[in-house]
Amino acid sequence: MNATVVGAAPAREAPAVSVVVPAHDEAPNLVRLLAEVRAALDPFGITWELIVVDDGSSDGTAEILGRLAGIDARVRPLHLPHRRGQTAALAAGFAIARADRIATLDADLQCKPADLPALLAALDGADFACGVRVGRNDPLSRRVASACSNFVRRLVLAPRVRDLACPLRVFDAAALVRVRTLTPLFDGAHRWLPALFQLAGLRVVQRPVGHCPREAGTSKYTTRGRLGPVAREARAMLRLVLQTSTVARIAAVVMLLALASVPFLYALGAWPLMEPDEGRNAEVAREMVVLGNWSLPHFDFLPYLDKPVMLFWLIAGAFHALGVNELAARLPSALAGVATMALTAALGRRLLDVRRGLLAALIVGTGPLVIVFARLAIFDMPFTVFTTAALVCLVEARHDGRAERWLPLAGLAMALATLTKGPVGIVVPSIAWLAARGALPPSPRRTSRWAVIGAVAIVALVIGPWLVLVSRQEPAFLRYAFVDETLLRFVSSARFRRGGPVYYYVQTLAWALGAWGLVLAAVAPGLWRRWRAGDADAPAIAFAGRAALAIVLFFTCSASKRPQYILPAMVPLSLLVAAGIAADASRAVALVRASARWVLAPFAVIVLIAGLMGYRVTHGDFRVITPSLLIAVAVFLLAWATVVLASRGTVVTVACCALFAPLLGATLLGPLTSYAEGRSSRALAAWIGPSDRIVCFESFPTALPFYLQRSIPLVSDTAHELTSNYVIAQRGRLLGREPLLPVAQLADVLGTNPTYVLTSTWRIQRVRRLSPSRLESVYTGRREVLLRPLG
Repeated sequence: MNATVVGAAPAREAPAVSVVVPAHDEAPNLVRLLAEVRAALDPFGITWELIVVDDGSSDGTAEILGRLAGIDARVRPLHLPHRRGQTAALAAGFAIARADRIATLDADLQCKPADLPALLAALDGADFACGVRVGRNDPLSRRVASACSNFVRRLVLAPRVRDLACPLRVFDAAALVRVRTLTPLFDGAHRWLPALFQLAGLRVVQRPVGHCPREAGTSKYTTRGRLGPVAREARAMLRLVLQTSTVARIAAVVMLLALASVPFLYALGAWPLMEPDEGRNAEVAREMVVLGNWSLPHFDFLPYLDKPVMLFWLIAGAFHALGVNELAARLPSALAGVATMALTAALGRRLLDVRRGLLAALIVGTGPLVIVFARLAIFDMPFTVFTTAALVCLVEARHDGRAERWLPLAGLAMALATLTKGPVGIVVPSIAWLAARGALPPSPRRTSRWAVIGAVAIVALVIGPWLVLVSRQEPAFLRYAFVDETLLRFVSSARFRRGGPVYYYVQTLAWALGAWGLVLAAVAPGLWRRWRAGDADAPAIAFAGRAALAIVLFFTCSASKRPQYILPAMVPLSLLVAAGIAADASRAVALVRASARWVLAPFAVIVLIAGLMGYRVTHGDFRVITPSLLIAVAVFLLAWATVVLASRGTVVTVACCALFAPLLGATLLGPLTSYAEGRSSRALAAWIGPSDRIVCFESFPTALPFYLQRSIPLVSDTAHELTSNYVIAQRGRLLGREPLLPVAQLADVLGTNPTYVLTSTWRIQRVRRLSPSRLESVYTGRREVLLRPLG
């Protein structure tokens, strides 16, 4: 230690207390300091030494301390040649203290030595006694800043300590040794000493102490100057808390999951169920509850086997818990989004480290593609969580060699994915694993054939019973599931009308990651170089890159294309972004800032001008882009770009990228509500009473049975209005009985005088010609018209 001790006390019996005082340019206060320590301790017969640590002062502090040491041998000056900060100064003083008890005090004397005897008395039976300042005499700005920082520190780390930063403290020297086994005294630790003693399992007591205005010298602290150090110290303390406390780790996980849930759960039930997918899926789950048939899904009380049963089970369970509503219908997808984040963190922890695993979880959970589909009652987000779980299990089996444990769990995850979307639940994780596993180090143990057999058995045991039950009720199901729904979906775009060009998913990836896409573009060259150089992260980079590429190429080869199909690829892509940020943060920050300056800000200005000029885009008679929407988007983009350009650090830029999609979504939630209403039949259902009879003619809003909570007869020869390929394939045996009736029976159906007839806008005249009575229009939606007989 580059320090000089002046006036060292002669060898004699150790004092009762060593008073350690850090001092930087506090020359005007030193004479009074010695006088007040004498006056506080001598009357009680407490032997003491005063160790004043000159922290690189330049105002004559060293000379005054030399004179004081000559006057009173109990004064022990310690000179540090350069300023090292208050924690380092205190640590230097602790190192030469001779007493069994140590007291700390600030040289500004705002906390008086007169309170030391009371704190020493409070130390009996405790390890640490700290003061709680009463009647603070600091400027208002400092009191507010201190109160805020104390509140945050207490809330998170030391809830029972009322004044963490009070400089007046007394503790046992032996207890300090125990604290130092927990952690070295990091820079700024002097503000956290009570919390550190608590973390070490030591008893901390608190006593009120006085607080006076500073009489001489100037304060070395500013509110602005403390923000950065306090943030760094809080991070160090939080790391210690998580290392030492199981309860804290559980609480941290709960808090992280709660924060992760916000983008998925915020106003989740605000929009109506959109058609066709959301309305149909929610109604299938509702009918599952009504019919009590948990093996064979139904839609409009007709067999619905276009997809397996898992999503409907999850939604039906949510209906049982929360009632039949939009929130409950979407909740399984939202929770699947949160679970995908947790699994991404687990995968990142195994392939990279805990910190980058958490960053990858943040990335995947704040990407637009994940946020959008985690807020919809469709199959893809639950499917993603199961396929990701399978991949995590396979990686764990490779890492620790316990295949007998992890492979059956991987089989279970694949089985659940299969019960969600069919055989692709086995194919997707399998191709990702087969493409990427070679990048990982070999397993420490050879995989047992029994582990593989166990995984296959789990898949069969989970899927088999449901297949048997459904096949008994619908003998045509197996052929339809494996040939029509799976094989033809892969090879025929015409059958499902979901084709796309070969570059379809390149377009999707351009927006799927949102702002993180810019970061990935910036760090991609560095990732490539690190992989080529065999860097420590090379296996993780190769694994994530190959897995993502395999998933995207698989769905590119499929004739049926939808953006949400590549949701499982978002997990390995997020791992790549996290690995790149950690290694090449400056490039990422530079590209995000450049994009904000030269692309986003000018685009926002153009959008704002268009909105102020009343520009709009319509689809048919439905307004999609409105001036209010354009203005909201422009204001958000300008605000986001301003914050990015005003920031300098990586942390702020990462936070901006994370907040981009969630905040943009919250901004658009209101302006896009009319769009959601236009794609739902909730408003239409409000026109129909509980006892009113209604029949649909060659038009079927899929959410209408959900909102009316009953079956609705459909008059159609093709049944395509039900958006069920299984019903279409089986219409030969289903057509002719309610609720599916042929057009030839329309006159008979209308002859029973239904209260309402619903049809598309382009079939109104045909319905009126076939109706035995005159019909009038009572409601016109985006595509449908509601008619009723006159009189």
